[in-house]
Amino acid sequence: MDATIYKTANNVKHYLYVVRDNFSRAILGCKASLQYNSEQARNTLEEVLTKYNLLHKEGTLITDGGPENKGALTDMLAKPGMLWKKLVAQVDIIQSNSMVEAANKILKYQYLFVQNIADTQAFENILPATLNDYNNRPQYLLTCYTPNEALAGAIPDKQRFKQAIDEEKKKRTEANRKVACDNTC
Repeated sequence: MDATIYKTANNVKHYLYVVRDNFSRAILGCKASLQYNSEQARNTLEEVLTKYNLLHKEGTLITDGGPENKGALTDMLAKPGMLWKKLVAQVDIIQSNSMVEAANKILKYQYLFVQNIADTQAFENILPATLNDYNNRPQYLLTCYTPNEALAGAIPDKQRFKQAIDEEKKKRTEANRKVACDNTC
């Protein structure tokens, strides 16, 4: 989970709270707010846990050490019976929170910065379509599955297209051999 900043054309600063699944790479939740605080982060996470029926399952939330990931968010995860734990990247674990940072970068550079988003209302209006496109776009690292397909259980397999690629290589080699060449090519 992470928060990032985006300014609309009217120069208003918005905080985008993003929750991303590390395996499927799906953005599970994304909320825009004019406020930067742990209450917004808590609300975003709580919506994700509720939406995906994860409140009563064990899980780990990786965050950075930012103030949005303390306070209300920490209190929520510390409640008795809460099965989710928070790990602070590069403090509690060696790993960084680069997975969600990568999602932030993709959202900004492939979706948001390429549009002239006038104001808060326009920003909130484009977010659902942006997330839908992101989660339904095939990704190379998922062997061309979409994040939503991986989230639904598709397992990325590096051998997935090997046979088809090998067959196409053979066809191409045969086609190339049939071409008459006068040694000028």
